[in-house]
Amino acid sequence: MRSYLGRMILSVVLCVCVFVGMGLLGGCLFDNDDDGEALFNSSRAYQGHESDADINNFILTYQDAYGTRLDDCQTCHKAATVRDDDDDPYEANPCDYCHFIIHPPEDWTQLPTGYEQTLNAYGLAYKNAGEDRAAIAAIADEDSDGDTFTNAEEIADLRYPGDAGSYPGLPLAPVITVTRDELLAMPAHTQFGLSNANKQQFDYYATYTGVKIIDILTAKGIDLTGATGIDIMAPDGYAKSFSIEQITGQYPDHRFFSGFGVESLGSSCAFVEYPAETYGLSYGDYIGAELGQEFWHIIAYSREGQNLETAYPDPTTGRIVGEGPYRNIVPPGSDNNDYNIPDRGKYEDTTGCTLPEWDYIDNVDHNAGAMVKATVIIKIFPMPAGYEEFDIVNGGWSMVNAGELLIYGNGVQ
Repeated sequence: MRSYLGRMILSVVLCVCVFVGMGLLGGCLFDNDDDGEALFNSSRAYQGHESDADINNFILTYQDAYGTRLDDCQTCHKAATVRDDDDDPYEANPCDYCHFIIHPPEDWTQLPTGYEQTLNAYGLAYKNAGEDRAAIAAIADEDSDGDTFTNAEEIADLRYPGDAGSYPGLPLAPVITVTRDELLAMPAHTQFGLSNANKQQFDYYATYTGVKIIDILTAKGIDLTGATGIDIMAPDGYAKSFSIEQITGQYPDHRFFSGFGVESLGSSCAFVEYPAETYGLSYGDYIGAELGQEFWHIIAYSREGQNLETAYPDPTTGRIVGEGPYRNIVPPGSDNNDYNIPDRGKYEDTTGCTLPEWDYIDNVDHNAGAMVKATVIIKIFPMPAGYEEFDIVNGGWSMVNAGELLIYGNGVQ
């Protein structure tokens, strides 16, 4: 299963958006058109999907929902369980479930084949009502998810109108907080390895120091018996899903490739950034040398010996700037070393460049996309019955500023 980790990620899209057909619903910022009517353009949402029309419709109707937990893909989209190439269940969050349509993993089953399959009850009602602002108003008094509360009642209480497990009056799930002092007191783990991006020009080698996620869970007394998967989440609602094995198991060794930096290929054709310290692995002497280290899925707090920069949302693009204070670091996960190599970005113009064999390679492990900037949440599935999950959108950025991690879900009392 690990061999698919990078291939599954591929396009790194901040999924605080909701596709409806080929549209989306995501976070937004206020603006005005020529008539003075409020308009909304992606704020928390990643500006890279098809359209902002659906979020304009939703927020113009429910302006109090702007910037809240409903400014998120779960408002119209659902998570789902799919099965991997070993026929094991894999809990896919709404972001991953949508992305499976574009990048279906080989030999996986129960995958969606169209966007309508990814819609929850509210998203489907919106689509069927016409996918416009009138549609939002038309379904306000409906109970799309069948939990006895109307859509408007649920939205007013910032509950998901398309999820029967989310409704007014539901208590929040128990949570465990991990402070920075607690994290720094846990056994540290350092690893030097490759981060392979999907679309960007540069992959990079870096040294990250942090704590193995399994050590964090063990230190906080969390029993993973019965757990089916784990999400790592950012304060804007972006999440990546992992199997229990990807969280708790040791990853295979991978290799160091030299000679692909600006010094060797020039600024236009280079595709790997190297830190000053490469542990004796010089540019000219090592092509594919195994690193000989232990690799684990960690929560990192430093890179090259420096604390990770505290992240913040760029007000123009809505993207997260900075990595920290924490970021989950996922090594290349394939047991086949042919997958643990750098390559050029997917859309790079390589005209005139040498080494065409290192142009974008679809099936290598593009593990960088699994590394969630500003990690604040470790969410363990299945969620306990009778509870609402933590409101990450309204509480996540305060956790970034406080340097805290929050753990909730299965096994958390």
